[in-house]
Amino acid sequence: MAVPDHHVKSVAKAVRVVEVLDREGRLGVTEIARETGIAKSSVYKHLDTLRYLGYVTKSESGYALSYQWFATGRRVRERDRVYRAARPELKRLARRTGETVSLVVAEDGDAVYLAQFDERGSAASRTDDPTGPVPEGERIPALASVGGKAIYSYRPFEEAATLVAETDGDADTGAIEAELRSLRDQRLVIEQGGPTGGFSAGALEGHRHVTGRNEPYRDLHSAAVPVRTPDGYGVAAIEVTGPAAGLSGRRLEEDVATLLVAAGKSVETDLVRGQ
Repeated sequence: MAVPDHHVKSVAKAVRVVEVLDREGRLGVTEIARETGIAKSSVYKHLDTLRYLGYVTKSESGYALSYQWFATGRRVRERDRVYRAARPELKRLARRTGETVSLVVAEDGDAVYLAQFDERGSAASRTDDPTGPVPEGERIPALASVGGKAIYSYRPFEEAATLVAETDGDADTGAIEAELRSLRDQRLVIEQGGPTGGFSAGALEGHRHVTGRNEPYRDLHSAAVPVRTPDGYGVAAIEVTGPAAGLSGRRLEEDVATLLVAAGKSVETDLVRGQ
């Protein structure tokens, strides 16, 4: 991807080096140059600078990202007031439902899975089976995520339309708007979607939840409630995910949905108190 003229190209190159190390693990200068298309001399300078700053380590087998990224990421998350308010509720909900529970936030058009807990109320591992729909810390396009759709159904549609225009100019914005409105307005959950996937939603006690099937996750069902500000703006979502056999039908509608709605309301209340 070409770097816009007004951007600092050296920074863009450094980030490309970081992204390759993040994706591939420990690599040598020649391998990084081949992966990025950046000259070896330039790759070395970026690596040497990042190493001096503590963000890269070096060994005989090559360069790798340091744990400084882990510390930085944790600090970023700890500063998020939604995360701080939601964390105890996420752990409690995971234990009570026996399913994977995630906190989803929207950032630059993506749904970011900011935190995730397993059925024990412990931080979920990428190797857990079944895992959540998206591993903790990862991101997918917001409108491809159950939690992301829950968030955007409680935002002005113009925000979703802008998102669509930036990512898929051929998308049917009218259909997307109708879907988001239905997620917000439906009163009862009656299905989890047909064989090709889909979503349904329900307003339960003034709240709502979304269920998704096979889109984009295989053999998993997901349900989500938005976390909203007092004026009704979606700032995050709590998402419950589990095997299709256990997260559907009466158990979903009468058990999990009730707990999920209560969790969403509790986090919203805590956010108001913490203002």
